[in-house]
Amino acid sequence: MLENLVNAVSGQITTFISTLASLLKILIKSRFSVDIPAPQRPVCAILGNGPSLRQSLENDLAFIREAELYCVNNFASSPEYALLQPMNYALLDPAFFLYSEQNNDRKDVEKTIRCLVNMTTWPMNLFVPQSARGCYLVQQLTGKHPNGISHQVKTVFYNYTVVRGYAWFRHFVFRKGWGMPQSQNILAASLYLAITRRFTDIYLFGADHSWHEEIRVSDANELLMKQEHFYDKPGDATHIPIYDVVKKETSRMSAQFASLSKAFYSYEILRDYAQYMNVRVLNASAKSYVDAFTRIKI
Repeated sequence: MLENLVNAVSGQITTFISTLASLLKILIKSRFSVDIPAPQRPVCAILGNGPSLRQSLENDLAFIREAELYCVNNFASSPEYALLQPMNYALLDPAFFLYSEQNNDRKDVEKTIRCLVNMTTWPMNLFVPQSARGCYLVQQLTGKHPNGISHQVKTVFYNYTVVRGYAWFRHFVFRKGWGMPQSQNILAASLYLAITRRFTDIYLFGADHSWHEEIRVSDANELLMKQEHFYDKPGDATHIPIYDVVKKETSRMSAQFASLSKAFYSYEILRDYAQYMNVRVLNASAKSYVDAFTRIKI
């Protein structure tokens, strides 16, 4: 009985401190003028790049094309990008914003940026964090398109200020766009943006989140992972060291599973936020370990 009381009091104190810390971060880090565009269609489909998206594109393409699409990360380098012409594109990985003509070690990022700049001839919202203002990608998209016309891409900056604390406080801040849940994966960030825009229904595709199936440890205790995507050709994806581009070091097993825990927990936070916003989120992925949302088949 005493232990339960101590745990309850400790939990309340932790939540209170988290709320105060988040408020301080918002005041220091966030921009209060946030222009989140209204949805153009009532239904949204967010396309993760998991291997199962290939199956969804084969079986559910007609449904996907009727929804307002969000695509993410390296989707632009696939043939489906020009075919689907998504109305929204979301990025969060620092690798996309650290890239420049001098810092071009990531060839996958280079290809994606080249495709975004050269191939996007339709109106599209590009969602990037506030910290990406002035980066190479944004500069390229604000210039002239290679065919001589102006780009139709609207850059939308969002506050990636991680907010924790009381649910009422989180939801208020999320709705204002001043902060958002911690997003270990771009799918979580995209889902937050879609919920905040208040689509009636949001469908998830390609949300495999099966990274743990492909974790290996080499004889030299080096942590390896094979990250497969729907656009990979057979044999393209191999086990490579997990590298943190910010810390500039390889990861450890403890850090990797801590990261996975945060990734899945963020969906529980987003599930509650969606309920608060009266938005229905449905997981239509052909394969998925995400258990926070109702699973359906189209």
